[in-house]
Amino acid sequence: MKKNSILIFIFLFALTLPAASQLAVGYNTDGNTISLSTNPLNKLWGEFRVNTKSYNQAGWSYSDRGITQAYLLTNVFSATNAILYAGGGLGVNLLSESDKWLSINIPLGIRFNPIAKLPDLFISGEYCPMIITSEGIPVIHSVSLGLRYRLIKGD
Repeated sequence: MKKNSILIFIFLFALTLPAASQLAVGYNTDGNTISLSTNPLNKLWGEFRVNTKSYNQAGWSYSDRGITQAYLLTNVFSATNAILYAGGGLGVNLLSESDKWLSINIPLGIRFNPIAKLPDLFISGEYCPMIITSEGIPVIHSVSLGLRYRLIKGD
């Protein structure tokens, strides 16, 4: 089951990668979440995330570390140095030794570039409810600040 789920997530993420895409790496404070994404400046982009500790807003045992998440995100509104984005995704607690579950995730965030000399560094704020499909498990409310750095593709 674990192996098949990981392969499905990798396949879904690979579908979001255009052949000439730029990648970005990121970090969100809630859950010490690390991410790898396609270019977040595109209108539509994909992101793969894994948290390394339990989420802060969930003080219950179902908030495992190692929740593997795949997202499809879009820019909703953009201004000079700020972008409002939203999207959807799925999460699975693959590393859990207890109950396994699937979540439907709906992130909404704002990303901005406050430093003109670092055009590839972005600061973000995001709210992402993780709606668990298993009965009896409450929603994980992830609220975090984050950093994204766009890795420039060499010519």
